[in-house]
Amino acid sequence: MILALILAAAILGASRAAVQRVVGWLGLGRPDPIDPAEYFDTVGRELRRGSSLRHALAIPVPGSRLARLALTGQPIELVSSEVVTMLSLSDDLPAAGIRLASRTGAPSSKVFGRLAEQARAAKQHQRDRGAATAQARLSAAVVGLVPPGLGMAILTAGGGRHLAQPGPARTAVVFGAGLQLLGLVVIAVLLRLER
Repeated sequence: MILALILAAAILGASRAAVQRVVGWLGLGRPDPIDPAEYFDTVGRELRRGSSLRHALAIPVPGSRLARLALTGQPIELVSSEVVTMLSLSDDLPAAGIRLASRTGAPSSKVFGRLAEQARAAKQHQRDRGAATAQARLSAAVVGLVPPGLGMAILTAGGGRHLAQPGPARTAVVFGAGLQLLGLVVIAVLLRLER
């Protein structure tokens, strides 16, 4: 009976994961996040075409809360903070640029061009960090798994009799194990610094 319940739970969990994967694959789940670089490029392009700042902020995201705030004349501080929230930005520079453009009335398409460049650079930096972290994790797997695996293969093939006696074989194994442990510690520290 318990085995049947465990099997039913596993099938239910697998089917739920399969349904979620199909929904995501078909694009029926949550909408894709808005790329900040594309958003700022579109805003800058609309400003160059002669749109007002509020219309330019709303055009890339029709029907969104940001569009409603911008087009109904809400305070620009509220609109600019919604841009930061909607784009999941980590700094307040875009909001400051929007507030400055609103208050001065100066041509602000260049400001949004710079914001798009900054967003692209941040995205590239994030990709580079992800690649470095993946490389460090792969190195940790190699350093942590390959030598013990080779050691087990040597022991099962009868090479363990040399380790029982004092001598260069035992010294090499102890030294190698120490280097392996040191390598794992260094990789763990590097991964912690990447966070």
